[in-house]
Formats: sequence, C-alpha cells, structure tokens
Amino acid sequence: MEPMLAAADNDPGSLAAAAASFPLLVYDHGEQPDNSQTVLSVADGSSRTYQLPELQNFRCLETPQGLVLMVDNASLHCSLWNPQTGEKTPLPAMDEPPPASCRCLVSDTISSPPDWIPDGEAPPDSLVVICDFTRPELLLCRIRGGATAKWVRQPYDYMGLCEIPGKAPTARTIVEIAAVQGIFYFLKSRGVVGALVCFADDPEPHLELVTFEAPKPMIATDAPQVVTLSYLLESSGELFLVCLFFLGCGLEQIEEVGAYVMDFGQRQWCRVTDIGDRAFILGPGQFAASCPAAEHGLKEGCVYYAYDFLRNSNEFHIFDLKEGTREVARPTQDIPSLSRRPFWLVPIHPGV
Repeated sequence: MEPMLAAADNDPGSLAAAAASFPLLVYDHGEQPDNSQTVLSVADGSSRTYQLPELQNFRCLETPQGLVLMVDNASLHCSLWNPQTGEKTPLPAMDEPPPASCRCLVSDTISSPPDWIPDGEAPPDSLVVICDFTRPELLLCRIRGGATAKWVRQPYDYMGLCEIPGKAPTARTIVEIAAVQGIFYFLKSRGVVGALVCFADDPEPHLELVTFEAPKPMIATDAPQVVTLSYLLESSGELFLVCLFFLGCGLEQIEEVGAYVMDFGQRQWCRVTDIGDRAFILGPGQFAASCPAAEHGLKEGCVYYAYDFLRNSNEFHIFDLKEGTREVARPTQDIPSLSRRPFWLVPIHPGV
C-alpha cells in the first residue's frame, strides 16, 4: 500500500490534500532554514515536509476538536483554522499576545446541543477557551458572537497555592481540562472535579463553577513514590481520564497506563480497558483527544502518547489498554532541530 502522505499533491503549503492521513504528528523546525515542518502520519509511518503559511508569523494553538487557533504575531488578529479543509473562521483580535504556556479548547454547543439543555431552550454559544498556565486566568471568546464578540479575561482563585519548600508560594492554575457537551471539566484537586458552565443569557461569556468529589485513581504498588500525569478528554459525549503512572520521582519510565470514564451517577472514575473503535491521542501541555480508530488507520483501543521530556528523541508510544502491551515508534527519517515540542493535528470533531 502506498503511504498516505505520499499521495498528497505537490503543494508544500497546504495540509488539505493530506486530510485522509490525520491524525498527524507535526515537527516544527521554526524559521531556520526554510520555515518548514515535518509531518508524520502515525497510521502508516509516512512523512512529508511542508512549508505551512499558517505556522509562519502566527502563534498557533491546536485543540482536541481539530481546529487550530491562529493569532497573528503582529496584528493579533485571530481565526480558527481547519487544517483538513484550509477554511478559516475569523475571530476578534486579542489585546495582547496569548500566554507563553497555555492550552486551547473549543466547545461546540450549536451544532451539537448538550443533553442537559431543555427542549426549546437556547444553548450557550460555542466558545474558544484558553487556559493560561502562567497565571490563574482564562481567555474566552464566542465563536458566533458577531460584531459584539470580543476576548474576555476571567481570573479565578479557586485552585489554591502551590507551595514548594524554600520558594515563595505561587497560584495553581487549571491544567487538565476537557470540553464535554458544553461544559468544561477540570481537575481541581486530587479528589475534586470542577465544572465550568457558560449560560446563554450571559451578556458576555462567563464561566460559572460547580464542583463534586471524585477521588483520583491510584495504582497498587510498594514504591515509596508514584508520579502521575493526568489527561482529561471527551470521547463520544463522555468524560475520560487517562493516567500515566511513573515510579519514583523521574519521568523516564512509564510503569502503567490507565483509562477511566466518569460515572456521573456515582461520581467516580471507573477503569476501562476496552474503549472500542477509538484511540486516545496525548501530547504536550496536557493535550488529549479522541479519534475513531479504524476510519483513520489507528490501532483500536490504544493510547498514542507523544511527549519527549528530555527533548532528545522524536519517539511516540502506543499503549494497548486491553492487552496491556506497549510499543515505541519514531519517524523513519532524520528530524532537524525543533522550535517547539512535537504537537498533534487531529481530525475535526463531529459537529464543529
């Protein structure tokens, strides 16, 4: 079978011809020497070099819903880019650049109204939300807000302080977050889940907080210390948590990978080993998305994980949740130096 990316046209500035190859792992080489990107199809291992104008002179924030928020470095004009079609939806300009470290999500409530909206009641508008990792603040913007739309800053103080001996306390920020049926769920603490809701009658976007207790999963081990990396994601209208467990204080060796679905009736995380015909995609900045497996040539029931802590390899890991096996894959070609960690472009979420 011919590699999927090899079938793309000769336009080095468009990903639309490679739409069938999504999800893609993107290695961005920055401005030197030619503003190029190496794009890997994890389905078949094929790769191709692009020169994407969307990644030149723009700050781009990928989302689990497949869209990419583009912010012009000079004018701060914004748009939502669909990498599979090339289409762009204009958004209001920002008043300052996006945070240096952050996470971006899109909540679609117009095409896919949440189950909790009564019949005949208008759903809240779809939102773009940026979680600032550097300070406790959210950036919100309505996608279909029209001429009155603008970016709104929403500070918060409900995450508490991070206290490290010998250092001044710093405000904790939301890190693990997922959009599910118009609600933004996040891990407030080890045993508490937060939910942020935007109501349709709000004159400008504002997220209201509710919380509920749900103990975070652990693994049975005699190790004196376990480090857990947690990822929240939406899949088929459900809220999932994926945990990577590391023994000791280092992050070099993953001991176990667990996937859990939220049982809202019992308010608890229930472990699952069979997620059906889908794959979970994890990356830097707590990026987490769900993707139909067979349709996109992925291994069903697996977690694809791309995050090089030491920045000395371009590998990605594939964990089979049902079989408990794992494998490591990497591009077959040499990858030039990178301007940022590899990131995912995933298929467009249905309804977005």
